[in-house]
Amino acid sequence: MSRTKQWLMSIEEAFWDQVTSIIKDSEYLGEAMERAVSLSKPMVPHLETEYVEDSVGEMWNEYWSKYHA
Repeated sequence: MSRTKQWLMSIEEAFWDQVTSIIKDSEYLGEAMERAVSLSKPMVPHLETEYVEDSVGEMWNEYWSKYHA
């Protein structure tokens, strides 16, 4: 794997780790989506907004379903 690809993957991993924290700290899904999209613009601009929102929605449901099951 090239160094560029490794670097890109490490940035994406750091982004998704921060999104996990955003989900834990947000009071509602819309807030989590807004914060994640805002973070994605400078950090991972190659990810489409729709992809980030869809991923946050899935992560939100997975995280919060543990507390409401």
